Amino acid sequence: MKLSSIRHWPTNLYTPEQVRSTEAKAAELNNLSLFQLMQKAGRAIFELVETMFEQSAHIGILLGKGNNAGDGLVVATLALEAGWRVTLISMPNCSEFKGEAAQAQAELFALDKSKLNSLNQLNASETDFAEFDLLIDCVLGTGFSGSLSAEWAEIFQKANQASRLIISADIPSGLNGLTGEADVNAIQAQHTVTFLALKTGLFTHDAADYCGLIHYASLGCQQQIEQLNQAYYQLSDWNQLKTTLPARKRNSHKGSFGHVLCIGGDKGMAGAIRLAGEAALRCGAGKVTVLTHPENVMLVANGRPELMVRGVNGISSEVKTLLEQAEVILIGPGLGKTGWANGLMQLVVESDKPTVVDADGLNWLAEHKYKKKNWILTPHPTEAARLLKQSTNHIQHNRYAAATELQAQFSGAVILKGCGSLIANQQGIKVCRAGNPGMATAGMGDLLAGICAAMLAQGYATDLAAELAVNIHAKAGDLAAKQGERGMIASDLLPYVREVINPSKP
Repeated sequence: MKLSSIRHWPTNLYTPEQVRSTEAKAAELNNLSLFQLMQKAGRAIFELVETMFEQSAHIGILLGKGNNAGDGLVVATLALEAGWRVTLISMPNCSEFKGEAAQAQAELFALDKSKLNSLNQLNASETDFAEFDLLIDCVLGTGFSGSLSAEWAEIFQKANQASRLIISADIPSGLNGLTGEADVNAIQAQHTVTFLALKTGLFTHDAADYCGLIHYASLGCQQQIEQLNQAYYQLSDWNQLKTTLPARKRNSHKGSFGHVLCIGGDKGMAGAIRLAGEAALRCGAGKVTVLTHPENVMLVANGRPELMVRGVNGISSEVKTLLEQAEVILIGPGLGKTGWANGLMQLVVESDKPTVVDADGLNWLAEHKYKKKNWILTPHPTEAARLLKQSTNHIQHNRYAAATELQAQFSGAVILKGCGSLIANQQGIKVCRAGNPGMATAGMGDLLAGICAAMLAQGYATDLAAELAVNIHAKAGDLAAKQGERGMIASDLLPYVREVINPSKP
């Protein structure tokens, strides 16, 4: 059973329920029994183990009582047959197995006595996890939601603290396979081997802190799973996306690449709109005009003469003319919540121009509901909570559901920012895997808004512009982070944005 490298992953993501409900049919279509499928899963885990350890290593296998435990019992059988030392560690009240897991247990104990001499069995409550070279987590898999019991949380906490290395089967125990939300004491794996399909919960919210390196084993059923399920969620594929960024035609001029009007920066808030405007320039917009409070004009223009900066006090004929001249409008960074902001937002939402709404523009939308097909909204979880009249915790509890609801209520494309940013449109949701915690700093959202506007200005459709912008932003962040995540600031990304958007350069 070969594990697929990330380069050969499918892009489709499925919910755990989709996989569970079609697993038996997928096996049948592939002329496999469910037990044979379990054997393939165990083999996939052991294949990874063999690449990482010598035969003399001591393997601990932490067992629940469902099919996830059955996968671990198959690993134990393979390891004992190959001459490894194995200890089975049973979670409380999990020593009885049923169905395919019971079949795996029977096969294990049918081994020769000489092989079984290398097998030990322990109760998880009394186990010193430090004695194992490797711990394989086969407890909960994709079936977990809610919170762990105090007894199980204590065991997992000890396992996390003492284990040298942990491999999780399918999904780390204590991580929600649908949403990516983790119990604080969930298993923290260094490697996760996931089976049959890539699950939604592996790629957003808490998942990055618990899954480690993800390995995919289709068990030979990828085609069948895809036939039996509708994929509403997909991984964003940069290798495919960058093909939409061809080299520019030699016969081009600034009008070929669009005029972006950036609106924001109320009194004392010049930085955000400056960052957004500069990002739009760096991402290829032909012209960028910044409309800001009169006191901010010099602050925004200083050091960046390529920005055309206008100071306005109200809705004048000049403002209306600028809106008419622009191909794309970006509004929100540093906009504030005054009458100045209210009038500008009202004017923009009634325009038919492609629009990007960020920051205070989103706060305005939370109180004045509008729907537009040709705009991109860029909320972080707290802004999303205001838009949906929910708590931030509720948004994070199920980011996929929140992004879907935002798109349904406001239309267009919605970027729910965070670890595993989600890009929602009418067709479904794309998930961006790039990015890093160094990007959790002021101004990063302003850059993203500017990049979105630049992509719209260059003629990309709303959905594609949003997906491109998220990936360009995240890829630039990863390049900047090579010098260290701590202390990275938003403007550090600007040189790398230019690098990322020119993949076809000589």
